[in-house]
Amino acid sequence: MNAPMNDILLDIRGLTVSIPTSGATVEALRGVDLSVRVGEVVGLVGESGGGKSMLARATIGMLPGRAETGGEVLFRGDDVLRMSEPQLLEHRGHGVAMCFQNPRAAIEPLRTVKKQLADRLKLHQRLTGPAASAESVRLLEAVGITDTPRVLGSYAHELSGGMAQRVMIALCLACDPGLLLADEPTTGLDVTLTRDALGLLRSLATDQGRGVLLISHDIAAAAEVCDRIVVLRAGDVVEEGTTSQVLTAPHSEYTRTLLAAVPDIDRPLPRTATDAATPVTPRRPVAEVRDAHVRYRARFGSSGHHALRGVDLTVDRGETVGIVGESGSGKTTLARMLVGLVSPSSGQVVVAGNDLAKLRGSRKRALRRSVQMVFQDPLGALDPRRTVLDAVTETLLAQGVAKPERERRAIEVLRRTGLDETFLTRLPHELSGGQAQRVGIARALVCEPELIVFDEPTSALDVTVQAQILDLITELGADGERGQLFVSHDLATVRAFCDRVVVIYHGEVVEQGTTAEVFGSPQHAYTRRLLAAAPRLGGRIPDTVSP
Repeated sequence: MNAPMNDILLDIRGLTVSIPTSGATVEALRGVDLSVRVGEVVGLVGESGGGKSMLARATIGMLPGRAETGGEVLFRGDDVLRMSEPQLLEHRGHGVAMCFQNPRAAIEPLRTVKKQLADRLKLHQRLTGPAASAESVRLLEAVGITDTPRVLGSYAHELSGGMAQRVMIALCLACDPGLLLADEPTTGLDVTLTRDALGLLRSLATDQGRGVLLISHDIAAAAEVCDRIVVLRAGDVVEEGTTSQVLTAPHSEYTRTLLAAVPDIDRPLPRTATDAATPVTPRRPVAEVRDAHVRYRARFGSSGHHALRGVDLTVDRGETVGIVGESGSGKTTLARMLVGLVSPSSGQVVVAGNDLAKLRGSRKRALRRSVQMVFQDPLGALDPRRTVLDAVTETLLAQGVAKPERERRAIEVLRRTGLDETFLTRLPHELSGGQAQRVGIARALVCEPELIVFDEPTSALDVTVQAQILDLITELGADGERGQLFVSHDLATVRAFCDRVVVIYHGEVVEQGTTAEVFGSPQHAYTRRLLAAAPRLGGRIPDTVSP
């Protein structure tokens, strides 16, 4: 549905934002023009530091106090930059409502969904009592929630990631906004939840006549639902046009670089090694899982959970194995089991020829140094009070390695990851997301492990940084002496560089094979459903999407 040209909700004209600092003035935005019309979804894409978040803050009137601004941010004709505090309180929510990247963290933890919906309905729609209760049910049903009584009585920690995202959108809709500002709404969601969230945003624009500004580093996700795309780099708009124009005929070299870095599930495999149906060298397993079950006991009235059901898995040296499946499928449980953080209820886990269940004391500690894990949140995995040197050499210190040798080995692994010795004294807050993930990989490498488990290592990174990290992981796996397990919900990324793929559904392995086999000719219905749900640069969710 295309809105009339004069039906503009948000009209940003020549917006500049400068932040004075002790050293110099940082120009966060420089002459930005952007508009969103009724019924339109506009994607704002670009890398971290490009100005996306600053533009979002300007839209809701929450710029830093010392910010110096120029230009206009017009919402329904009123300039947000010149609104009074009472006007801003009305504007935030009823004018523009914001959906945050981590929905569970943005929902109040100590109050039920029902109470939070009631607050917004009373403030922005003057609804109370039975009318508010009825509207709360309607809002939850509008975002595809069927078990409304349970969800209304739930707290944030009782909601799954996909359910929390739907609740957050319902909380935004309770404010009856004209414009929904969605900030990285699909980060961390699996492919089916991503498709659901994107489809919901599309339907809010098409069916309810709201505007949507989708801020994302995931260009493939934006391509699914956006009418237009605006590309932001270092505070400047470098490209703007219809989604088709930007994706198929970009004018900016920067846009072309971004698009080239996006993993696309429909692109040909970049490595012919994955096309081989059988290995060309004898198998050398570094990790084997045999008929493994993981059962969590019932607690606090729950019925317990059978997380893994008879899983068989082998990871060879020199091989990268991708583990894919939806949230709750058992991917993370499998990863934690391989590094010794979860013990199987039955079955066997063998790493480097050792049965983990039979190891004790020093032998168990020694083996754990042979299996390392790289985590999803690179900054969150680092102690904010400790330097990069401390983080990288923690294991060596526990082994009693002398300080000069620890520093030498730290510099060596940092160089392997593309950093240098100047990073040794830095603290985590002085690192970008990509640098922090390189430090995490260096920390895993320093004790020369035989198996590295990567748990969603690129999901929070920009596409170009993601491409650099994936190149690094591929390079590390090329020496042939180490096995790598890559856990991810990003099917395009898995296809790009994994040798084999294992598909998990409700704790069971339902399909596995070479990447070419699984992606080229999937045998299981669940695998086909996952592949169909994956965002595509060339694809688009239809305008009318059922919740």
